[in-house]
Amino acid sequence: MAEQARVQSIEALSRFRAAVAEFGDGARNALGGIDIELRRVRDWLEHEQPRYWKGQIKLWDQRMAEARAALHRKNLQRTDGFVPDVSQEKEALRLCKMRLEQAERKLASIRRWVPQFQHALSEYQGRTRSLSDASSIDIARMLAMLDRMIAALEAYVSTAAPREPSQPPVRPPAEQTPNPPESTT
Repeated sequence: MAEQARVQSIEALSRFRAAVAEFGDGARNALGGIDIELRRVRDWLEHEQPRYWKGQIKLWDQRMAEARAALHRKNLQRTDGFVPDVSQEKEALRLCKMRLEQAERKLASIRRWVPQFQHALSEYQGRTRSLSDASSIDIARMLAMLDRMIAALEAYVSTAAPREPSQPPVRPPAEQTPNPPESTT
């Protein structure tokens, strides 16, 4: 005898199908959200940050030139008995130099991080490609298979149960007429 399926509830199979569809949607949405966020980070790291720090380098280089000029002007005020106080100008120059060096370090750091980020991004995309494919292709196949199973089971349930082969109706035995009483004459 062939093995029989023990389907307890078609409704449970339908709920499972809905859960698989929800999982597929959730996985696709999560992967899509991560991809969007990774694109933002890549744009920030490759474009926005270098532009910002290059601007900061230019700004602090310009301010440092202005601080040097201010220090030089103050030093020109020196006379035989008068030494001007240049501590503020020296502090401003030191601050500009410190900010310029910081901006240069940041730009160098970004230039080191870009290839590392690109490598990590490629590695991530390679590892998630199978999950992405599964969430689109494999889930679609599974849903189609579940739809076919549910349709087949519903068709099976809706068919009428086979009847016993009909037997000819049982006829009552031929009526027996009582034997007429024998006459004794």
